[in-house]
Amino acid sequence: MKRFFWALLTLLILIGAGFLVRRHYVLDSQELATAIKTTLPPGTPKANVIEFIQTRRPLFLDDLGAHVKARMTGRAGNLLYRKDIVLDFEFDTNGKLLSFSKSEYLTGL
Repeated sequence: MKRFFWALLTLLILIGAGFLVRRHYVLDSQELATAIKTTLPPGTPKANVIEFIQTRRPLFLDDLGAHVKARMTGRAGNLLYRKDIVLDFEFDTNGKLLSFSKSEYLTGL
């Protein structure tokens, strides 16, 4: 009976740790795209876009005037590949968001 209890407890701890690791390291591109579409509609000021990107701790963030580029990095859903997402936000002359594009890259470990 004690073995069963310890085996069950160990299994529950491993499952819980797996969920925490997955939530912390996996970069979900669908979730990111949805957040961008709902939070940053066209016409959003550049300062709000930069703040949005900075809260997601990008690998880099470059303000190039009419464009803001950022690279997010994390793990793919299977935890075997590294996933990089490059975001490119385009602004008009008044600093208002016109559009954004997203490119994804998977790299083996």
